Amino acid sequence: LLQQTINVLTLSPRWNETFTFTVQVPELALIRFNVEDQISLAANEFLGQYTLPVLSLSKGYRNIPLFSKAGDNLEPASLFVYIWYY
Repeated sequence: LLQQTINVLTLSPRWNETFTFTVQVPELALIRFNVEDQISLAANEFLGQYTLPVLSLSKGYRNIPLFSKAGDNLEPASLFVYIWYY
């Protein structure tokens, strides 16, 4: 589990973080983007999520859509990410 928290009051936060990890079995691996708002030290409010197979990730800049827990598209909510692997 890799995660990053930022403390900025904005509708368009920027993490500017790099996550590096080794995938042992890419055919079975999934990557999950989960966005939460830290409303207190004890609780976080779920904002959106997206899960996809690692092998479906294409290199480069990507717009990751966010969905509710029920699977509803939260458009226009999304994450703008840069994917790179070797």
